[in-house]
Amino acid sequence: MTFTLSRRGLMGGAAALAAMGTLPMRARAATIFRYGNAGGPQTVSNTFNAAFSDAMAEKTGGEISFEIFAGTLGGEKDLIESMALGSLDIYNGAYTGTDAFDILYSPYFFRDAEHAKAVLQTEIGEIASQALSEKYDAKLLGVGRLGSYNLMLKEPIESLADLKGRKIRAPQIRGCIEALNFFGAIPTPIPFNEVYLSLQSGIVDGVLTALNPAVQFKFHEVCKHVVVPDFGLALDKEVISNAAWGSMTPEQQETMQATFDALEVTDYYEVGVAQKDKDFATWSEANGADALIDLDATSLIEQMKPVNAKLADEVFGEGAWDKINAVGAA
Repeated sequence: MTFTLSRRGLMGGAAALAAMGTLPMRARAATIFRYGNAGGPQTVSNTFNAAFSDAMAEKTGGEISFEIFAGTLGGEKDLIESMALGSLDIYNGAYTGTDAFDILYSPYFFRDAEHAKAVLQTEIGEIASQALSEKYDAKLLGVGRLGSYNLMLKEPIESLADLKGRKIRAPQIRGCIEALNFFGAIPTPIPFNEVYLSLQSGIVDGVLTALNPAVQFKFHEVCKHVVVPDFGLALDKEVISNAAWGSMTPEQQETMQATFDALEVTDYYEVGVAQKDKDFATWSEANGADALIDLDATSLIEQMKPVNAKLADEVFGEGAWDKINAVGAA
């Protein structure tokens, strides 16, 4: 595994991707896949992929490993499009630009992360995977359950009704944007690598994103409050280009898929769950006891039901919302 940590020496994100794109697909080393994620090297997403790379190297006798670009090559949209163009081999992130995945980020679309995993193993997951494959000429290895999406705010609120009129940075993900619109906020898409300065300069009043990367990028330095109840689930897609996938032998493909599936439980989901309280503690330590806003999530679940039902039935077909809720129900 090779870890690339600094933007310096990469000629900047766009220039680096362009330079990489001029190289033949396997010119540098046939066994090293170029992996990109918008977060920093210590986020759960990237520590997972470091472990994934090490496991692949061990299981294949050094035939397969990753060169990891962590937070150095721009935002998620740039990264996944670069993968489709051949500048990267593997993309990991929330953004896909497909409704079938994007609506899954709406708050309380799933009961919890286990429910999300079960639903993605049904026809719903097949539809979403196919949409992604067709858009980017790529294969979905799986979904990494990173933890919660949370609202981070410069000024406190007493209820979600207080979001009305506030400019909230949102990823370019439909489920996030629809939910913010529902509560009267003004969704403001900004690339992840520009969020810190946007908060610091007052361009936005808050941000909606995954909690763990927000702590790694020190958003708590420029944004005092974080709302404790989840405002969606972070579901990172691990996507490999069909060219890279096809370059492996069937045995290597089987090893990669099995390794991802196993590590997703231990090094993604379980680590993300364990990290959540630590991330909240970091926020509180930086901003005081009143930094954490603990609202009543029960009302939020009820409020989001009609929104989620509309989204599910629109994207996956009539009756999809009922089918989703029936998965794993007692």
